[in-house]
Amino acid sequence: MADFKMVSTYSDTRRIELEKASATVIEAGDLVTLDAGGLAIKATAASTALAFSEVGAGDGETTITVVSDDRVLLEGTADANFAKANRGAEVDLVVNSTNQEIDLGASTTDVLKVAASTDAGTVGSAEKVRVRINKVIF
Repeated sequence: MADFKMVSTYSDTRRIELEKASATVIEAGDLVTLDAGGLAIKATAASTALAFSEVGAGDGETTITVVSDDRVLLEGTADANFAKANRGAEVDLVVNSTNQEIDLGASTTDVLKVAASTDAGTVGSAEKVRVRINKVIF
C-alpha cells in the first residue's frame, strides 16, 4: 500500500521531472527528495525538501516525474494518534521500517504542514492524516 495518497489536486498542479540513479526504485505514493548529488531518492527523516511520487519509477529508469506543488493535499499515516492540537502544525517526516509517516511530535525540518480543516484527521487515530508539503523541491 502507498505511504501517501493525493486527496486533492488542481488542473495546473506543478509536476517536474527529476533525474534518478537507474538502480533506485521509487514507488507510487512515496515522498521524494534529492541526494547530495542531485538525484531523486525516497525521502528520509533528514530530508529538507520534498515532492510526491504519483506514479513511481522502477529499476532501469533514469527519470521520475513528481508532483512539486505545495497546494496539493496528501493523506498518510502518522507516527502517533492525531489530536486537534496538530491542526495547522509544521511537522517532519519519519521513516518507520520501510514506511514513510507523518511525525506529529517533531518539528525540526518542518517539511510537512498538517491541514487546519476539520477533516485533517480523526482524533485518536493515526490513519488518514492530511498534510501539504511545506517545503517543496523546486
